[in-house]
Amino acid sequence: MKSKPTVFVVEDDNFYNSVLSTYLKTKGLEVYSYLSGEECLAQKNLNPNIVLLDYILVGMDGLETMRSMKPSCPSTEFIFLSGQTDIKVVLNALHEGAYDYIVKDAHAKENALIKIDQIVRYGKVRKEKEMYRKSIIIILVVLVLSWVLVFSYYQFHK
Repeated sequence: MKSKPTVFVVEDDNFYNSVLSTYLKTKGLEVYSYLSGEECLAQKNLNPNIVLLDYILVGMDGLETMRSMKPSCPSTEFIFLSGQTDIKVVLNALHEGAYDYIVKDAHAKENALIKIDQIVRYGKVRKEKEMYRKSIIIILVVLVLSWVLVFSYYQFHK
């Protein structure tokens, strides 16, 4: 994960988009804000770490946006931040691959930051785990090659 996580905020309510984006920037995140799913998709080459998106958007909705973006950004995590409280909507978003679903309320910004922090921490742990796994493989290869060389040396010098 980049040293400064990149977050896309996709929210068609201009005021809410601005408030959320500003809040996340003050917390040290690199934030890009978009008013539609189409705008977000046009910038997918920036390969964001996290996309915070509303479920209901003008034009392409949040679910369509996520579906369209996932193939080209497989490591990006998606968090829905929406006023939709219907459990079927929430379950559908999660079933489609969203990391989480946050209902817009008085604590939504803080809850979004908590989820972003979880994703960043999980990414660091995953990266460290992969590094340890590769280190173990290298050590095993070196040990096996050393054993083969020693065995070959003794066979040759008998």
